[in-house]
Amino acid sequence: MKTLIVALALAVFSTQMPAPSYAQERGAQVQEQRVSLFRVPWQCPAAPEIACGGVAKPILLELEADPNISEAWVNRAGTVLAVVGSDRSSRESRAKIVQSLLLEIFEKQVATEIDGEARQSELARFSSNDGWYRGAQVDDLSREEADIIGARLVRRIQTKAPLTDEKASALAAAFANVFKGRFLSDPAAPASSNKTSGKVSKAERDKQLMTVARERLDPAGVAAFEEALRMGHRPLSGEK
Repeated sequence: MKTLIVALALAVFSTQMPAPSYAQERGAQVQEQRVSLFRVPWQCPAAPEIACGGVAKPILLELEADPNISEAWVNRAGTVLAVVGSDRSSRESRAKIVQSLLLEIFEKQVATEIDGEARQSELARFSSNDGWYRGAQVDDLSREEADIIGARLVRRIQTKAPLTDEKASALAAAFANVFKGRFLSDPAAPASSNKTSGKVSKAERDKQLMTVARERLDPAGVAAFEEALRMGHRPLSGEK
């Protein structure tokens, strides 16, 4: 029978290091039967190729607060949730915990348990060395999302107002820092409190972005940024 391995000593550093593989992080052997896998729609609207950290992180942390669950992970794409149960858990209890929490947050069922051959395929991916994030490690995805958005806004500006490579790079980093401040501002917030995360602070965020633009751009550039901002920060058709 295949085994999945975790080193307990690494847990102390899990919030500071890149997401290790399941095999790297386990020091004790865990039977496959303790792992439950679910399809979830956690892709980031602003960066569809990765999981949304703001969605995934509080859910993973809240799941791990349950005594029946030892670990909760999301894949990089935001399409699969992996839950490792404690000794006292069962497949049924893990499914109930996951589905109850997500129903509370999303007000509809968004998790489908993976079974059969698909489970074996996903379990093999989960046992690999690449692309799984646990708890605070999801902050890495939030930072990546912010960088993607910052670069997108600059590309929109450049269609109206040419920028040097140096200025474009500095401006993208400054925009990204605004989003990082928003995405990572409340790491301890429970998942159930984050249904409207970001909506209340959107006006303040846009104000900060405008301040960055006015400090770094001439009037033509500021006008181009205002137009870019009106398009939103999510990708439009044909955008990265």
